[in-house]
Amino acid sequence: MDFYAHQERARAASRRLTALFVLSLIVVVAAVNGAAALGWMLLGGGTRWPPYFFATNAMVTLLIVFGGAWVEWQRLRGGGAALAERLGARPIDESLPLHRRLRDVAEEVSIGAGAPVPSLHVLDEGSINALAAGERPGLAAVIVTRGALERLQRAELQGVIAHEVGHIVSGDAELNTRLTAALYGLCSLRLAGLGLLGFALKRESGPLARFGAPRVVAFVAGLVLSGVGALGVLAAQVLKAGISRQREFLADALAVQITRDRDGLGCALRRIAGETVAPLRSDYAGLVSHFLLARPAGLRDWFDTHPPLAERIARLYGRRMAPIVSVAATDAPATATQAAQTKHVYGPEAAEAAGGSFAADTIPFVRQALPEATASAPASAAPDGRAGSATAPQPGTGRDGAASIAAAALITQIRSASLGFETAGRWLVALVAGQTSGEPDAALRASLDWLVSPGGASLRVPLLELLLARVRRWSSGRRRELLDRCRRAVEADGHVHSAEWIYYTLARHRLSPNASIGARQRRAPSTRQAQSRALAALFAMAAAVGEASARATRDALADAAAMLEIPPPASTPDEVGTTELALALDTLLGLAPLDKPLLLKVLFTLARTPGDPNYDAFVRAVAAAIDCPVPRGAGQQIGARRGEPVAAG
Repeated sequence: MDFYAHQERARAASRRLTALFVLSLIVVVAAVNGAAALGWMLLGGGTRWPPYFFATNAMVTLLIVFGGAWVEWQRLRGGGAALAERLGARPIDESLPLHRRLRDVAEEVSIGAGAPVPSLHVLDEGSINALAAGERPGLAAVIVTRGALERLQRAELQGVIAHEVGHIVSGDAELNTRLTAALYGLCSLRLAGLGLLGFALKRESGPLARFGAPRVVAFVAGLVLSGVGALGVLAAQVLKAGISRQREFLADALAVQITRDRDGLGCALRRIAGETVAPLRSDYAGLVSHFLLARPAGLRDWFDTHPPLAERIARLYGRRMAPIVSVAATDAPATATQAAQTKHVYGPEAAEAAGGSFAADTIPFVRQALPEATASAPASAAPDGRAGSATAPQPGTGRDGAASIAAAALITQIRSASLGFETAGRWLVALVAGQTSGEPDAALRASLDWLVSPGGASLRVPLLELLLARVRRWSSGRRRELLDRCRRAVEADGHVHSAEWIYYTLARHRLSPNASIGARQRRAPSTRQAQSRALAALFAMAAAVGEASARATRDALADAAAMLEIPPPASTPDEVGTTELALALDTLLGLAPLDKPLLLKVLFTLARTPGDPNYDAFVRAVAAAIDCPVPRGAGQQIGARRGEPVAAG
């Protein structure tokens, strides 16, 4: 991804939406004043306007609009989970196989994308759709409809989740959340008018029934506000239309880059194209239609926030592709029918896999990292021209091969519902501090020994992220206790090594409560000079981990300071303590969201050996600390072996 171009597009989108919002406010205020003036001329008996008549109308209108937007923004600041609740979605139930499959897919995609695993919710809708929301990556949520879980194959669901994670990585989810608050503010006039009409028309037998005048006033005011509020609703539609359609193309491209498979998302979009996308039944759905994977049936032309599905599919495949007629939504997955469809779309091998295990457990980035992998079998062609999946590489023989097989067993146990607190604590201490002596099972201890050795370095971060994703759903008290165990293990010898700091920092920021973000920002200085010192401390640590030369460090530091518009530090410190480095990361947390990927991009250039798993783990820990996904195309793909080429950004 070209972050300079993306940054400029994002800023242009923000300016465009701000201008449209201001223009919408001007039109709404003018309409309110026009309606009030007309009402005064009809009912005022020819008297002059009261003092500050128009100013009062404007102030009341702005108070309602901005008040509604502020209230909704406060509701949504709880993260994407708050929006999911407003929409009527429920958190996943891990006792259900389809929900477990969604959880596994989301973990794989998020780890591969270098982003925190979002909270997952299911919306009880029969159509295929999904959306992502959240003020920042650490608070993001992905909402998937029941129809998507029931009718999409695993690869297709993976493509859909990767598309939504792409929105989170590129900052679209944050923009959409802010836009929803603005839309709610513009619709507040109509909501207020409908509330007054409801009061005026409500039949009551109590004392209020004797007061006819207030009801008449409420009825007239409600009628006026509802009429003018309809203009606010129209302005909200115009504001949504101001969103660039290019963001959907970008999210599609990111999904393919994350999964390295165009057919997953492509076939999901073809299934959606083969049916009518029904509008969501929630009353809140109108405010989030711009979030959705596919546009519901309804508005067209310049009100569209999504490009046509046919155009998105053509961009993925390089040619036009026919829609796929999907099975109807049911309460249980139609496995046999899906297998038949898969045979037509993907080929007989994929159909056999789909029919055999609906929740097949595969982790592509783990398979790629297994050492001594045997050569894969040639890919077979599917009937529609798609290359069939090659035979998955199998671990070889020898000590590393046996250890990698044990690592696969470790993955299975991490994902099992029976993962206990003590077991998770032992494995977390092993992966963070490299201390495996606490594991009583000899085979698992050998697997952990291999993971913390140079031979298993490329798998250490993915498995740690997988374990952290599972533990993250536990209570805050349990998470704090696990972090305390890791901290005591790291500090046991009185010295914190760089590798221990890296993995502990990653674990701490994945498991820390979200409320700690505000406390960290208040504790850290936010001046440009403080950011300059923080940059110097960070690059000193990066040079030590990446074994970069003094000249390369100096040049990279100057480049980062120039891009971030921070005064360039005179030099980097010779040594950096863990406390100083933690304060530096807290300071850099205050950078603008679009500046953080640029910083990480520059950090990647300091690796003496491109794709070094230890240095990639360092950058991932920094990304977690400053609440930013790892940029796509930078450094090494997680789980790839050293020297393996990286997919183009």
